[in-house]
Amino acid sequence: MKKFDYIILGAGVAGLSFCKRISETSESMLLLEKEDTVGGLARSIYYKGFIMDFCAHRFHTGNQNLLNEILALDGLEMTKHMKKSRIYMFKKYLRYPFELQNLFRAMSFLQFIKSSLSFAFNKIFIKPNPSPVSYKQWFEKYYGKELYKIMCYPYTSKIWKMDPSQISADWADQRFQGEKMSKLVRRVIKKILTFDFSNFNLDDESLIPDGGEFYYPDNGFQELVNSLLRTSKKGNLSLETSISIVSVSKTNKTLVFKKNNKIQKVKYKNLISTIPLHNFYFLQEKKSREVEENLSKLKYLDIIFVYLFLDVKQVSNDHWLYFPDKDIIFNRSVEFTTWSKKMSPNGKTCLCFDITVKRDSLLDKYNNREIISRVIKDADRIGYIQKNSVFDTKIIRLNNAYPIYTLDYKNRLVNIVKHLETEDVYLLGRTGIFRYNNSDNSIEMGFKLADNFIKKEKIKSILDYSFKEVSY
Repeated sequence: MKKFDYIILGAGVAGLSFCKRISETSESMLLLEKEDTVGGLARSIYYKGFIMDFCAHRFHTGNQNLLNEILALDGLEMTKHMKKSRIYMFKKYLRYPFELQNLFRAMSFLQFIKSSLSFAFNKIFIKPNPSPVSYKQWFEKYYGKELYKIMCYPYTSKIWKMDPSQISADWADQRFQGEKMSKLVRRVIKKILTFDFSNFNLDDESLIPDGGEFYYPDNGFQELVNSLLRTSKKGNLSLETSISIVSVSKTNKTLVFKKNNKIQKVKYKNLISTIPLHNFYFLQEKKSREVEENLSKLKYLDIIFVYLFLDVKQVSNDHWLYFPDKDIIFNRSVEFTTWSKKMSPNGKTCLCFDITVKRDSLLDKYNNREIISRVIKDADRIGYIQKNSVFDTKIIRLNNAYPIYTLDYKNRLVNIVKHLETEDVYLLGRTGIFRYNNSDNSIEMGFKLADNFIKKEKIKSILDYSFKEVSY
């Protein structure tokens, strides 16, 4: 029976980053992946001359050391972009993240009066909640109740299929950097006084990209993934793809997996799991009624990706477009040609629309033809595309994409992690440790866990790890 110092379950960016760091030592690793290629949610798809991601994965971080390490990866070339994104509200395209002076201008006069008074009243008279519990409380702390109804509730409730008052404030803390209100107010007032307003159409080339800079490989995010793999292979790494895990014995430190209908059994010194918590729990032998009860309350959102291939050169110059209206089936759209001209054949473009769904919901039961038809209909209705320009379509459904942060998720998660993690078993990654984060955060987590092993830290778990810089 083969023995490895580390067996890693799942070859997404978190698992690959762990391998990259361990490859700097002489220790042996076995990386197991159920798909036929590495990358997980960050992998790219190749279809009829097009390159597509699962929506889109930019690399953006405020951690300069992390950025330097990624840019130095073997064979990786990335282009720096300034983020350009908008949100479709009031039948107009507004800058996103929101600029209040432009949002105010797009509102009806009554909405403007109510929102601006609420915002001012919130800043002057309301004492901020120092420890908001829910996302609703977090948002109202910064922007007031009226802007919550406009800026937060529609899009958040549409994505998560639940009221923001039932979503933990941890989600906001991990996704956003809270602006200092004095700075925000000065910025808004200055722009209003200088009449710095934006246009409301897709062709506005003067778009100011408030989202900041990011990096993206010219041939899809898979290039970054492949660079992590190439660097990892310089160490003592074995990779097996297209496998299924049969069982894990924490008592005997063994793992059984199947490939090409052949059963293989291997032994580990340390086991790192990036696969969904629920899956890993039922693979290992140590069971607990309390843990299973907590697992039953922790849920993931699934995602449906619809790709439309259009016989036009380009639809817009935005990296992302957001659609909070509930009568529009999709949440966001991405046009890959905007990210890199190499991702589409000349004269053609591809749009990716993402739709979040809860397992076994009515929307989840729609067949692929119904979903695609509705996407085309809605995109055409709002003037985003002309439906007669669509010459091909593709749909992909992914399970366990987004961890759902309910108000009580943290205590349940701690109970589960403490049960599953031991001195030689650790959890990692977005689905592996139930942490909603970006690709750069997942990479940073992988590096951190590996560093804890290399440095022989007494506490290795990254359950409570705080990122050096929050990325948005």
